[in-house]
Amino acid sequence: MIRRLLFWGLFTPCAALVLVVAAGLVTALLRERAVRETSRPASGDFVAAYDTRIFVQRTGDPNAPAVVFVAGTGGWSGLWTDSMAHAVDLGYQAIAVDLPPFGYSYPVPSGNYSKREQGRRLLAALDAMGLNQITIVAHSIGAAPVMEAVFSAPARFHALVLIDPALGLDGPQTDGADTTLQAALRHSWIAHPVCAILTNPLLTAPLLRRVISEKDRATPDWVRIYQRPLDLRGASAAVAQWLPEVLAARGHERSDELEAYNHLRIPVTLIWGSTDTITPLSQGLHLQRLIPDAKLVTIPRAGHGPQFEEPQLFDAALRGALGAAVSR
Repeated sequence: MIRRLLFWGLFTPCAALVLVVAAGLVTALLRERAVRETSRPASGDFVAAYDTRIFVQRTGDPNAPAVVFVAGTGGWSGLWTDSMAHAVDLGYQAIAVDLPPFGYSYPVPSGNYSKREQGRRLLAALDAMGLNQITIVAHSIGAAPVMEAVFSAPARFHALVLIDPALGLDGPQTDGADTTLQAALRHSWIAHPVCAILTNPLLTAPLLRRVISEKDRATPDWVRIYQRPLDLRGASAAVAQWLPEVLAARGHERSDELEAYNHLRIPVTLIWGSTDTITPLSQGLHLQRLIPDAKLVTIPRAGHGPQFEEPQLFDAALRGALGAAVSR
């Protein structure tokens, strides 16, 4: 009897886990059928970018100064429609970039989504579009590739706006080697089932609510925007290759070095949700101290998504930052 109880006690949860994983993979396979070329928004196009093709949306006078928007985890160019309109109103041309593996950009053949490689892709996309002296706006984990690009080619950038950036600069510096969990997630047979479940549209709203303070701001409209690229072929497999980078410790890339921020010589505005628990405000205060003359604007009540938690306050902060940059 005891052996039987032990058997069923172990077998039942293992069997349940196998069923959940199998269901996640099967539903992802059935869901991910859309083709990038034909299902992309008509307002955008692809540009060559180092080792892949990146999807960008572009509006405004192509001869005007450029402001480029880069989203964070799960984000893509469709999230920036309102912000792009504000930028155009201020006299910019506005470009929103889908950094792979998110949005409509093509997955990277090598599967290498380190922030250094992502920074190279961003610079290559800017080259393909002929953009220089750029003001760049980056949210969350999208900030690390942006900083790699900025430190690699500082003359290309005119001003910088970081929204709750996930840079990990308050953590100890390591040799950059994978943690045990990171190493495990390098195996597709582990990471792909996890991402097949995480990218299920049924989980978009719950996951979005977890990172924001004002839970009711995860409205159906915002959820639908986040969900739109989830039906692309290979979407979950590509996110699985990217997933270990979320857990990367602070190493010795350019964006990991505190001293590098001391030498930034472009205007920097930090926009921060005051109740952010993903990248707490203490990180914003630390970053402000590192960057000469950096301006920190806090958004009351907002968590990690101030752009849709408190849109009016965020729009005012963004317009102020862009207005100061364009007048300069």
